[in-house]
Amino acid sequence: MKSKLTDVRRLMDDSVFEGEKFTDKHKRQVLNRITKEEQKVNWVPRSLSVVFSLILIVPVAYLLNSVLNEAPVQQGNPDGAEQPQTPQQEPIESLVPPVLENPEADEETEVTPNEEENDTAADGVFELTPEELAAYENFSADFDTAHLKDLDPISVAKLYVWAGYNQNYEVEYELLTDREESIMWSKEEHLDMSQDFKSTPQEVLALFNNIENGEFIQPNESEGYIRYYPTEDKGPEAKKGFGMLQNEDGAWQVRFMPLQ
Repeated sequence: MKSKLTDVRRLMDDSVFEGEKFTDKHKRQVLNRITKEEQKVNWVPRSLSVVFSLILIVPVAYLLNSVLNEAPVQQGNPDGAEQPQTPQQEPIESLVPPVLENPEADEETEVTPNEEENDTAADGVFELTPEELAAYENFSADFDTAHLKDLDPISVAKLYVWAGYNQNYEVEYELLTDREESIMWSKEEHLDMSQDFKSTPQEVLALFNNIENGEFIQPNESEGYIRYYPTEDKGPEAKKGFGMLQNEDGAWQVRFMPLQ
C-alpha cells in the first residue's frame, strides 16, 4: 500500500503542476485585472451622462437669465404712465324719479270678474247671473258636471250659447250630453267642425235670441226642450225648440243638434 502512494506522488511531481501554487500574489493580480476591465467598460456611459446633463442645463440657465433680465410691463399701461381715474357715475336708479302709487286710479280701473265676463251683454247677449257665471267658470276648469247639477235646463242652455258666442268650442262640446246612446260625434270632430263652420257672434245671437226667456217643457223624466221665439214674431213657424237631456247624475245637458 505504501509503495502505491509513493508511486502516485512521484507521478504528480513529474506533471506540469509540480511546485505551482495559487498564492495571494496570484489573487491580487487577478483582482487588478478584473478591476481594470470594469473601469474600461464603465467610463463610456458615465461620460455620456455628463454630456447630456450639460446639454440640458445650459438652455435652462439661458432661459432663466432671459426671464430675470426682462423688465416687467405694467398691465393695461405699456408706457408706464399713470392713467387718470374715471369719475364714479351716479347709479342709474337714482336718476329715475320715483313712481308714486295712486290707489284711487287702481280703484277706478279695477273690474270685477262678473263685469269682465258679462261685458258682451251690451252687445245684445243675455247676462249670466252670478250663480251661472260661477258654474261656467268652475265647469270650464275641470268639465265636472257636478257644477251643473244645481242649474235648471234654461241656465245650462245659456252656458252653451255663451260658450259658442265666445267661441270656446271645447266648453261648448263638454256641455253636450254624456249619455253614450245620445253621443253623435267626438270632441275632436266637434272642434274640427267648429273651425270649418265657425259662426260669428252675431249669427249665434240671432239663432238663440231670447232663449233665456223661453219655457222649458219636459215630456218625461230625463228629456225636455226649451220653447222660445228668437224674433218678435210669435207665430207657429217662428217657434224654436232647444233639446235638453238629463244625465245619470241628475244634471241637465244639451242634446246633440239641439235645435228642433
